Amino acid sequence: MLAEAPSVVLGSPTPRIGPPLPLRHDLGRYRAQSAALGIIPMPWQDVSATYLTALDADDLWAYREVAIVVGRQNGKTTLTKPLVLQRLLMGRRIMHIAQVRELPRIMFEALADAIEETSPGLLPRRRGKIIWPRRGAGSESIVLTNGGEYRIASAITGARGFSFDDLLIDELREMDSFDVINAAKPAQRFSPNAQTIYLSNAGTDDSVILNSLRTRGEEGDPNLAYLEWSADPMYRADDVAGWLQANPAIGHYPQVLRDLEKDYLAAKLAGNLAGFETEALCRWVPTMRERLVDEAAWMVCKGVLPKMPRRVSMAVSMDPQGSRASAAVAWQEPEGVIALRLLYDVTGDPIDSARLGMDMKARATKIGATDVGFDPMTDAELAKFFPKTQAISGQKWTNASAQFVNLVKAGRIRWDAADAVADDLMWTSRKLHEASETQAGTFEAVRSKDDRPITAALAAIRAIWLASGPKTAKPRIY
Repeated sequence: MLAEAPSVVLGSPTPRIGPPLPLRHDLGRYRAQSAALGIIPMPWQDVSATYLTALDADDLWAYREVAIVVGRQNGKTTLTKPLVLQRLLMGRRIMHIAQVRELPRIMFEALADAIEETSPGLLPRRRGKIIWPRRGAGSESIVLTNGGEYRIASAITGARGFSFDDLLIDELREMDSFDVINAAKPAQRFSPNAQTIYLSNAGTDDSVILNSLRTRGEEGDPNLAYLEWSADPMYRADDVAGWLQANPAIGHYPQVLRDLEKDYLAAKLAGNLAGFETEALCRWVPTMRERLVDEAAWMVCKGVLPKMPRRVSMAVSMDPQGSRASAAVAWQEPEGVIALRLLYDVTGDPIDSARLGMDMKARATKIGATDVGFDPMTDAELAKFFPKTQAISGQKWTNASAQFVNLVKAGRIRWDAADAVADDLMWTSRKLHEASETQAGTFEAVRSKDDRPITAALAAIRAIWLASGPKTAKPRIY
């Protein structure tokens, strides 16, 4: 159910993350160039241009790098079109790079048309004929008589062999190595006033360049203006308040909010909320796989638990490499609520499984754990210490995964002292079963990345599965 939107809504004009607004800038010339192109900048574009044109005491760019991270389809191309044209007319040399050439080609055609219409006198001629722009595939470029140049490249072909003042990098989230930066940055070395502009929406753990910029922005790098329009993590995926933070075009173009509502519903029904998080909410996700449960829904389940009863269900989990192990307990509370608490979350290189197993056994005996759930593929080294265990794998694990998701959605889990479970769930995805018609639509919980253990989450899911079964009736005494 979508959170109700107010009658009049406008996207946030200012980024949720960013440095203070600069006092010296060249926003006036940007606005004039926009007007010449028939563009009326939205408030967020004006704010971005203020940082892009910020000036220091020597009238050089105050920020050598500007990163603009905002939800998809909010006007990043419209923002940069007058900026790039203005700098071409200033005689600056510009390289535009994206993962593939389609986006730079769109910009190239728009710039070529604008120059041919408004400034034909700057186009070089040979024997009376205009010889630029060049529109041949793979050689698209604009060269002006004032020294201004605009060239495009893909992340694969790179920018070697050219020298330029401004570097514009699009689709930054798709770049999973520093190869593009390492190749392009030296080409700006001889520019007296260079600037690099990054455009993107949110990424994943593999978006190494974008993630490094975000880290630098958080640490206050004075050479970088990192601007992020994104939904605060406190908002659920369907909360319009988060949509307004990540989509500053809302209200300026009526279709934006309408399309977001449709996109959210489609993503929810298709199990693609991870895509909606990155594309529309501009929030980072570890992977594009569908997350097992919504983070906000899990945090709603957090609370203060009463004293642990005399009998509980317990489950253990150990990483296949033996570097991490966890144990969780769960029990039933009134009104169908399942209580969860994490008992162990330990690491080692590797863990002393014998010592840990004995310790867990003593703890289980003390708290009255009736049975201990485990995965026979990974947890046998710990499970062998308990007198009564239950293997939860195969179809039973599929059922346990679905039961866990349903209980979280229904708000029927209460947990405390289990922050490690919350952290792990960020890295826990759904693996869909498609082997047969009977399994179609079912799933099981798996880790999103092979190098990120999720033992606390796995132990929690198994403990909750055991605790959610019917209570054993007490024997009647006659």
